[in-house]
Amino acid sequence: MKIRNLIAISAIAVAATLGAQPSIAEIKTVNGVATYPDGYTGTPVRAVAEDPFLSPTNSALILIDYQPPILQGVRNISHEDLINNTTGLIKTAVLYDIPIIFSHVAVGLNGYDPMIEELSKLAPNAVFIDRTNVNAWEEPEFVAAVKATGRKKLIMGGLWTDVCLAYPAIEAEKAGYDVYVPEDTVGSMTQLSHENGMKRMIAAGVEPITWNVVPAELQRDHARPDVLPEVTRIFMEYLFKVDPNKAWN
Repeated sequence: MKIRNLIAISAIAVAATLGAQPSIAEIKTVNGVATYPDGYTGTPVRAVAEDPFLSPTNSALILIDYQPPILQGVRNISHEDLINNTTGLIKTAVLYDIPIIFSHVAVGLNGYDPMIEELSKLAPNAVFIDRTNVNAWEEPEFVAAVKATGRKKLIMGGLWTDVCLAYPAIEAEKAGYDVYVPEDTVGSMTQLSHENGMKRMIAAGVEPITWNVVPAELQRDHARPDVLPEVTRIFMEYLFKVDPNKAWN
């Protein structure tokens, strides 16, 4: 009898909890304007295995070779725009607390300048991998860091598009990861070299996006309140390039 009573009590508690959650069916749009029940916090968060899009629980950010001497070789996008877009991307990843890996090349080996400080300081808790190999995926420490994130969707950027980004992005796809490249955060020596790198990655299954897609997918629902003001500021400052302290509606 005690076990039955416990089961009954548990069932009542679960039913009460579920009953307290606002139902999507309660939302009504009249004359183009919807009304919502008190406490509404958006549509349910989808399970990792069922979500085809980027989310805070299935994604990781990986940036490769954003170093001053390598940036100097980028000619297909302005350096100002590339740094702006990459800043917005990193701030988004930090805001949603997704794993971040930064990797630069030949710092310990040849004394190359490390990752651009303006970018690296934005994510002080990022995992840092110093390499010798142009293809990061051939470095065991790099692959181990990717596996350690536990994430299968990788947001990857790198300089240059057709070399230090393309190689590990293609390898990651072959290893069973879903790779997304925010194309407006990457670049190469010419427009042709950039385009060839993108074509090569796309042929391997990589999905091209722009950086603004990342905060849009991670937030997903305007009714989710946790970091909505902060992500709105990122959109305003780095996408619309307007004063983030002004109201946006």
